[in-house]
Amino acid sequence: MRIAVLCADLGIRVPGPKGASVHLQAIASAFANLGHEVLLIAVAGHGAVALDHEALLLPHPGRTTGLRRELRKVRFMAALPRRIQADLERFGPDVVYERLSLFGARGRQIADHVGAAHVVEVNALLAREDARWRGLRLASLARRREAAALARADLRVAVSDEVARAVDDVAPGPPVLVVPNGVDARTFATMPEQAAARAAMGLDADAIWLGFSGALRPWHGLDRAVDALVHLPAHVKLAIAGDGPVRRTIVDHARERGVADRLRCVGHLPHHAMPTFLAAIDVALAPYPDEPDFAFSPLKVYEYLAAGVPTIASDIGQLHDLLAHMPGALRVSPGDPVALANAVLHVVSQLESWRTAAAMARGTVMTDHSCERRAAQIIDAVVGRFSHALAA
Repeated sequence: MRIAVLCADLGIRVPGPKGASVHLQAIASAFANLGHEVLLIAVAGHGAVALDHEALLLPHPGRTTGLRRELRKVRFMAALPRRIQADLERFGPDVVYERLSLFGARGRQIADHVGAAHVVEVNALLAREDARWRGLRLASLARRREAAALARADLRVAVSDEVARAVDDVAPGPPVLVVPNGVDARTFATMPEQAAARAAMGLDADAIWLGFSGALRPWHGLDRAVDALVHLPAHVKLAIAGDGPVRRTIVDHARERGVADRLRCVGHLPHHAMPTFLAAIDVALAPYPDEPDFAFSPLKVYEYLAAGVPTIASDIGQLHDLLAHMPGALRVSPGDPVALANAVLHVVSQLESWRTAAAMARGTVMTDHSCERRAAQIIDAVVGRFSHALAA
């Protein structure tokens, strides 16, 4: 099967620092690893990228803010079919697999032009998300285009049950397949020793290190992780790998709470360095706040587990079922720093047994929650739904 993987989101570049970029590249590679021909169409990032499939990387039009940022996205989407037409016609895809983008409603047109099925991957309803967190000016236009893109697709792939329900509410009709995010097992196939990893990350050798990886956004609950430090012994510290708009807020909050000397921000790391960071820590955290609309499929949690690190996460959304019977993982009440601190004390008091359990979880996740396994689920659904068209 020939699959054109399309992502026109200007915030998701290849290569790029975000988890979304990691996931985009991983799912395209997973399709290729399953024996399919793949053309990845995305926005170019900085530097070279080694891919095991064909790619068309479009230049980024430049950074802007506010209304200009939104209009830039609209213009980029309008020009997209023309810019990729020749490459798409040459490739001749059977399927256009599009990651939903803000203001993006051209995937159906692009698929129809080459006679392909159109599948839309939905990680979140972006019009709603941007309106809440970024003050979207053209919210009405974004909602209309999002609903149109979802209504016209042949198949929608949602990363969680919560996203699937939201998709059906916005655009009832075409089927929705729930496929959570998966881990790139190749990245975590070999883990370094903790002592070497700590030296590489500049972390104290004799401390108990809690860790968080990912973009620093308000919905990740890192203020609660800082608050938890107040209730923990002084040798327990927090390392954060990532960057984002709330980094300064987190650092200031740690200073106000008197734990700034126990916070270590290592900054953004390239994804290939993530195994080193996770090997350096003792307990990985996903301290999400109590959000009523929580619908994420947190890639970071799958990576924590794939690295074999004991994991404490908020008992919310998809994480409730994922971690219910996962060895080496513990769920806590969302947004409760005391509960988080108590969970940390429980794990570190029996750290070796938790590490043994986490090693069992590593095997499960690397096998059952890999990107290849997720890609196979998607392919099975596509073949089942479009077998006659693909045979033609």
